[in-house]
Amino acid sequence: MVESSTYRVESGATYWFTGLSGAGKSTLSEAVKARLDKETGDANKVFILDGDLIRMGLNKGLGFTEADRTENIRRIAEVSKLFNMAGQIVFVAFISPYAGGRDFAKQCHAESGLKFFEGHISASLEVCEARDVKGLYKKARAGVIPKFTGISDPYEEPTNPALNVNTGALSLEAATSVVIKHMLEEGVLAHTSAPRVCAGLTRAATEAENAAAAAAPFVEIDEHQAQYLQTIGDGWAFPLTAFMNEIQLVESIQMHTVTDKTGKRHLLSVPITMHVNSAKKAEIGAAKLVAIKWNGEIVATISDPVFFENRKEEICARTFGCFRADHAGAGPIMAQGEWLISGSSMHFMKRVLFNDGMDKYRYTPKEIHEKTVAMGADAVYAFQVRNPLHNGHCLLLADTRE
Repeated sequence: MVESSTYRVESGATYWFTGLSGAGKSTLSEAVKARLDKETGDANKVFILDGDLIRMGLNKGLGFTEADRTENIRRIAEVSKLFNMAGQIVFVAFISPYAGGRDFAKQCHAESGLKFFEGHISASLEVCEARDVKGLYKKARAGVIPKFTGISDPYEEPTNPALNVNTGALSLEAATSVVIKHMLEEGVLAHTSAPRVCAGLTRAATEAENAAAAAAPFVEIDEHQAQYLQTIGDGWAFPLTAFMNEIQLVESIQMHTVTDKTGKRHLLSVPITMHVNSAKKAEIGAAKLVAIKWNGEIVATISDPVFFENRKEEICARTFGCFRADHAGAGPIMAQGEWLISGSSMHFMKRVLFNDGMDKYRYTPKEIHEKTVAMGADAVYAFQVRNPLHNGHCLLLADTRE
């Protein structure tokens, strides 16, 4: 019998645990991993990078000079970023004594839009020395080990860490619960019994990203495509994070589902695609980046664009049961270009606005969730109507409230 899981991993994240030798960085990381392995039902969602492991392999040739320690941290930052990009939770358990190195790690994650949390494992020097089973502090005080952090080499404490966990005052179980609580609050984890609330995908572009987008070939989309762009970017089309690729489109029109990266299928019967004509396809050519413009403004980009045939009649027949050009749903599809475009990823740089007086009511799932929490609502009933409220709707709303 397989036990049901308590949590699901919602996104990759890097937890950078810094602190003196013996503070409990690796011990806490291992305890959180053990709990998450059990309560997510997956032993491959969490990975730990600690000093002993890395210095035996990746950073074997580095010593303990300030320059070597800086390079050590730089490499770890890049490795942790890769795990994070793959959707894993990675714990970095390093003394990392210098604020500059930790700031670099934070910045390189921020540039890629990845979650990064600095955690100060803040057990006191006295507690750390009392735990010193290897006798490292004793050797450092005797001068046997030079440049030992906290004794003969400085340790720059974080000034504003995301987490401050004093393992000298907390039990291991309590410290583990502090980290789990933070993961739930930051959307790294979610209770499996809780409804999924998708965060929007929009992330403000850096100066370099804006420059790259401005230099790339572009596609000016129409209102229909802008509505689809908004649907994905605001988080309403989970698990989509970009316009459908060919496999996702085929699954959607044939099975009315889209499979996420874990292999789970989600109901999604609407073909959310982006089209171009043959002339635009030729113009884009082998470009590695394509900008998407709405009302003359760049709102998103597609990386590593891929084109595939826009089989309009098949899409309409499967979706609407017909492919008549005068059908309200089929008409816009039949008027599209000959090609559909997707890519390895998309960057949603700005939220799509329609400037029709209704933008202030177009909330993301997360914004709606926050409003219902603020209202203290036990349940929310939503009605979508395509015409003004009439008595039937009013009765329905009244009965629901009652």
